[in-house]
Amino acid sequence: MNKTDSLLLIAIFFGIFSLIIWRLVRYSENTVGKNSPLKISRSYHISAFQYFTRFDNLFFYYIGVGGLYLLSKVPDTFTTSVYLFDWRNSASIIFISLLFLSLPSFYLYLDINYWYRTKNIKLIYYPESKIVEIDFPEKIYTLGEGDISHIEMITNGAKMQFAYYVYSLANGESFILTDRMPGAWAIQEYFRRIPFKMTEKRFPFIK
Repeated sequence: MNKTDSLLLIAIFFGIFSLIIWRLVRYSENTVGKNSPLKISRSYHISAFQYFTRFDNLFFYYIGVGGLYLLSKVPDTFTTSVYLFDWRNSASIIFISLLFLSLPSFYLYLDINYWYRTKNIKLIYYPESKIVEIDFPEKIYTLGEGDISHIEMITNGAKMQFAYYVYSLANGESFILTDRMPGAWAIQEYFRRIPFKMTEKRFPFIK
């Protein structure tokens, strides 16, 4: 690794770290701070840029960049000299590179699946009347106390969590919100007595 490569990796690392700190400060203000939906009327939606630059994504992007960097160094392990060449060096770097790339690939596969269940959705909270409005492209739900009969959470139960929530309504209808949807956590804060069930699945893909 030369000096330019080192500076590039350091710049990427500190850039991601600074963005993470800024996001954490904003998150605190928007959950328990002055901008909490439990205190003021708020609306939530998420753009593609905001969605794909979340903390978890940035972590896996960094791993992916590291994998690509290692893969780019594989040609350097080859030599025309039979005495200097050792195939184990090349094989080791290729294996580590593929390992680094497989983790982000698996993560992004699920993340893109969840994006299709998160985009174009808007949540609006009205704390004065304790009403939640959920705007889907195909339908709008206006929910108050007693309108949600129960909630089921399907999750992989991992540290890098993927989870989605199935909200079953008293009128027999249901809808899904992912854990990537900003503001979704406040629904259970609004309506605390809703029966809740958690189901673990190793691969919580949304069909």
